[in-house]
Amino acid sequence: MIVRAIQTAVDQLGLGGSLTPGQDYSVIGIEADDYRVLDDVGRPYLYPAAAFEIIDAHEPVDWVSESGDQGERYAYPPVLNEPGFFEDFFDGEPGAVATFWRVVNARLTEAA
Repeated sequence: MIVRAIQTAVDQLGLGGSLTPGQDYSVIGIEADDYRVLDDVGRPYLYPAAAFEIIDAHEPVDWVSESGDQGERYAYPPVLNEPGFFEDFFDGEPGAVATFWRVVNARLTEAA
């Protein structure tokens, strides 16, 4: 899935410095309807879907997709969908960091 940052949304949400308006980003996953993308400094953060327009809605076929209690959507590759995965990643747990970059690099290679 490819999305493009929208100028007005980036400005209104105060996301300048993290996202570049007009720039395309590969969506790594969806969490509570927000998109997890690698921002301009390479951090896999969540951003509101409203900050983007969808350029290519195609999602990898292996994504695990679920709905929350209020209908919000969650979708990730299976290995990134484990409870606590991103907490471990941001805590610098070596296995989570290595797994994340292995999965993301493979996805980005496929998209190229």
